[in-house]
Amino acid sequence: MNGITELAKLFKERENANGYSPMIGRIIRLPDLKIQLGDKVIVTSTRIKTCISLNAVDESGRYIHLGKEVVLLPYADSQKFILIGVVQ
Repeated sequence: MNGITELAKLFKERENANGYSPMIGRIIRLPDLKIQLGDKVIVTSTRIKTCISLNAVDESGRYIHLGKEVVLLPYADSQKFILIGVVQ
């Protein structure tokens, strides 16, 4: 391997990995939190940390955030998520 190829490999190894970008999911179950990402992925509360309370109810006792979209920020190689807000 020549020096230029070796140098190119070293630069490639030092490139920053792609950053985590926000994802949109939909709350499908409360109070035992479950969020659907895409068509098949279901994320449960064991993999989610929330910045807001999702347990608010209306005067009839129904959860006001059920069925709404939420913004999730993945971390830990996209195995866990931080729920940063409800999309209004």
